[in-house]
Amino acid sequence: MKVFRTLLTQWLRLPVAKRLLIAGMPLIGLFLAYSVGWDYRGWVVALTILAIVLIIGLWQYFQHRIAIQQQYICELEQELADARTVAAIATRTESAFLTNISHELRTPLNTIIGYSELLHEEVLDEPLSVDEVRERLERIQAAARQLLSLINDIIELARLEAGDVLLNYEPWPIGLLIKEVCATIEPLVEQQQNRLVVDVQPDPEMVVHIDRKKVRQVLFHLLDNAVKFTWQGEINFIVTIRRSDDGTELLICSISDTGVGMTAQQLDLLFAPFTRFDEPLTQRSRGVGIGLTIAHRLCLLMNGTIAVTSKPGNGTTFLITLPLPSGQTDTQSDTYDYQTELNASS
Repeated sequence: MKVFRTLLTQWLRLPVAKRLLIAGMPLIGLFLAYSVGWDYRGWVVALTILAIVLIIGLWQYFQHRIAIQQQYICELEQELADARTVAAIATRTESAFLTNISHELRTPLNTIIGYSELLHEEVLDEPLSVDEVRERLERIQAAARQLLSLINDIIELARLEAGDVLLNYEPWPIGLLIKEVCATIEPLVEQQQNRLVVDVQPDPEMVVHIDRKKVRQVLFHLLDNAVKFTWQGEINFIVTIRRSDDGTELLICSISDTGVGMTAQQLDLLFAPFTRFDEPLTQRSRGVGIGLTIAHRLCLLMNGTIAVTSKPGNGTTFLITLPLPSGQTDTQSDTYDYQTELNASS
């Protein structure tokens, strides 16, 4: 019985044409060997058997072709369903982006226009004190900077997608770089009533060759994301320089917060452009969802990596690893007084 099953399995694995040939050859040989001595009845029997074999073979052949066509149709239907799903997601993403971008553009514009008109009317109606004028001008400037930052992010993302971004490496002290980033993010940290803890483990006077502007962009976007989704919490910013197994020096930055955290599904979409999650805190936050996309693509452009771990309610941790050019890390520079810059930025 086992031998019969094996033979049957091997038989069914053969192509239809081979099965038809193997099954028909004995009958054809038998027909040729004895056809001379047969009467018309023998001819009828042989031809009938041969016709039955041919019909069975053709039936199996067409069944096989039909199964292939049905499988192909199922694959096409699945591809069509996937394409529809992607198109629906893209449509929703585009609609959400247009909604967010219109809101983000209107808000600073309304502030600029409103305070400008208010300042103009009050100047005409009654004299204002210097402090009142300064306060209104500062709000106008803040709104203008917010608007400019948003426009710059959109332009930067477009340039990254077009491959029109070049790297410009220059020597810069690691301590001054971190101070510049922290000075930019500090007002947002205070606004959210958070605490920023910075730990620069290498010597702050150590000079590294990096694209200062792009590294600042990456760090700012990640810190801004941590601040935005953390309220009355703590944000830890750790900077280290290590040597990999192949001898490459790596700039490693860890940014962790105690904010709302993210689910596994949200992590899968984290670096997609114009992504904003349906969370109450997200709805109150600013931005259109391109900061992390820019940070991710800039890291890839600099041959670096960016990893993220998160759990809902337990905060989020980003880990950035950027390779430094070989032999381009110095204890300090002999041609520029970076210590003056460090003291000035303190």
